Amino acid sequence: MILVTGATSAVGKAVIKELLARKVPVRAFVRKTADAAKLQAQGVEAFLGDMTKQASVVQALQGIESVYLITPVAEHLLETEVLWAQEGKKAGIRHLVKQSEIGADPQSLSPLLHYHGKAEDAIRASGVPYTILRTLFLMQNFELMYARPIITQGMMYAPLADARMSYVDARDIGAVAAHLLGEEKYQYKEYDVTGPEAITCTQLAEIFSSLLHTPVRYATISDEEAEKALLGLYSPWTAHAVVTLLQFYRQGGGDLVTRVIEDVTARKPCTVVTYLTEHLQTFQTV
Repeated sequence: MILVTGATSAVGKAVIKELLARKVPVRAFVRKTADAAKLQAQGVEAFLGDMTKQASVVQALQGIESVYLITPVAEHLLETEVLWAQEGKKAGIRHLVKQSEIGADPQSLSPLLHYHGKAEDAIRASGVPYTILRTLFLMQNFELMYARPIITQGMMYAPLADARMSYVDARDIGAVAAHLLGEEKYQYKEYDVTGPEAITCTQLAEIFSSLLHTPVRYATISDEEAEKALLGLYSPWTAHAVVTLLQFYRQGGGDLVTRVIEDVTARKPCTVVTYLTEHLQTFQTV
């Protein structure tokens, strides 16, 4: 059986969907009863717990062969992943796939990239068989960041200047993850997963304009403005961590394209145009 944490996230949902399609037994680690009920209705075994607590982790790992580890962007990310690596080793887990971030580095000035870098080191040192899967900005984040201003103002705002970003579809990450979890040949390897093209926010706005048949313009905002906006959605630590990640992208950290999706899954990655065409209603006035 495979355990998936972060089961209600975009990638978590995609990983579970891929595993179920392969008839693989799945246990999902969740915090809320309502989420557990939804997953159980899909044929998933739901485990209610707190992934920062040792007792929950020990219990959740019983009878588990492999783990897909997604930890929420929060101040406890590092200590949580160290805990999972340690308990995974004790439980005899055969494979731990950690979802990380492109740019993860123990020396990074970004709290998020720093924590991910330290967590990667801890997992390598734990002795548990592992794979590192690093991701970039998800296409699923377009709705959260851009839908409201596009609908109300015909505008996109971000502190990204003219940086290029290789946006990636969470569904493609889920497909890669399912392959990694299913075969031992992927153990002790590390993968940077990106979309098929690196584009600027101005180019993204042009794509929105073309598909929506209405002008959409992009305007760069300051880090301070971005952090203030994010405080309406996240804790202060998380808002700051997200802004520093966007700083990394602004400095060129998201301007790379890899072939991991094609090489691992033998399918073409989703393009921004394809993704937005499928989700166009989200960005249109009712």
